Amino acid sequence: MTEIVTKNYKAGEIIYNINDPADNIYLIHNGKVRIKSKLGLNLGILIEGEMFGEVGPIIEETRTVTVLAETNCTLREIHHSTLHKKLDDADPVLVAIIRGLSLRIGDANKLAEKYWQELSVYKSLE
Repeated sequence: MTEIVTKNYKAGEIIYNINDPADNIYLIHNGKVRIKSKLGLNLGILIEGEMFGEVGPIIEETRTVTVLAETNCTLREIHHSTLHKKLDDADPVLVAIIRGLSLRIGDANKLAEKYWQELSVYKSLE
């Protein structure tokens, strides 16, 4: 199934949650989205032209973050089979690099959340 679907989201609407199936990747056509960790740490805001949601399909795991529409936005939803077809056709070295970077993104998000949580504990002791 090679499919790209256009979807509109209203500001504040959840695009996907942590542990949701990783069926699609997204290209932001217009608007902004916010990426949040398991404990609510803001990991970033993405804008028009940026992609997100690639980690889950690449490492074949459920979603590791929650993504919300920061503003009204239009997204191009790309089915994971399209991504896998492109990866199947790509140089194996590039596929290994992409997979390694995807794993590191997940690790970096977990580490940022750990430090954020520790900082919150220290601040509560002041």
